[in-house]
Amino acid sequence: MAHAGRNRALFAVLVLSLALFSCTKKEALRHIETEPYQGPLTVEALKQSVGFGDVRSLKALAEVSITKQGEDKGSLNGTFAYRAPGKIRIDLFGPFGLTMTKIVVSENLLQFFVPSKNTLYEWDSPEFSFTGLTNSRFRYEMGPDSDGYVLIAYMSDGPEPSVAARYFFDGTYLLNRTICFYKDGSEAIKAEFNDFNGRVPERTRLTFSNGLVLDIALQEPQLDADIPAEYFRVIEHADKRIEPFEEIFRDFTPAR
Repeated sequence: MAHAGRNRALFAVLVLSLALFSCTKKEALRHIETEPYQGPLTVEALKQSVGFGDVRSLKALAEVSITKQGEDKGSLNGTFAYRAPGKIRIDLFGPFGLTMTKIVVSENLLQFFVPSKNTLYEWDSPEFSFTGLTNSRFRYEMGPDSDGYVLIAYMSDGPEPSVAARYFFDGTYLLNRTICFYKDGSEAIKAEFNDFNGRVPERTRLTFSNGLVLDIALQEPQLDADIPAEYFRVIEHADKRIEPFEEIFRDFTPAR
């Protein structure tokens, strides 16, 4: 009975996702020129340069290619949705349109749900934001980098404060090209952004500490899309098995 109920719930999620991403386009993401940054170079300027700028919402189809330790692990198609401030949802589908993974970022909570295992992986993530860091809980310092600037987020003000994240920006446009997130003193996730259209990167590479790499390409992105707030609702625990986030990719192998 529980298994049947879970199947109905997954079917409802699929229907909602297809309805959301098949509706009429509000504004296709045209090519947007980026002006060189000419303001003062301060910590606040870098904090506000993180993310998609003044884009309030974005939805797109997504193609995800996966490798681990340099070995091809296949690819998945899915959907990407963003709503300011700080709401992200990614759904990846396997054969017959079944949801293989669901990723939700809500404020500082990063969730990764695998329906086939009924397992939810969670991480109280450091500043996983695409709308700047104006409401940050960390202390920040800036400095020069080889190609521009780096903004370092510290988790405490103690004698040996630990690094929560590093944000790297180019020196001309202050585009946020790389973010490194840290857990227990080690780099856990590295996000690299490329093919910018304005301040929106149409290609993202996520590299995890165990050598897994996800290359995400956005297709047919739409600005200012009508995405309801409940679409980004935090995934409830219910009867799911809850695991720490770092366990998620230990045996991860997607369908080809």
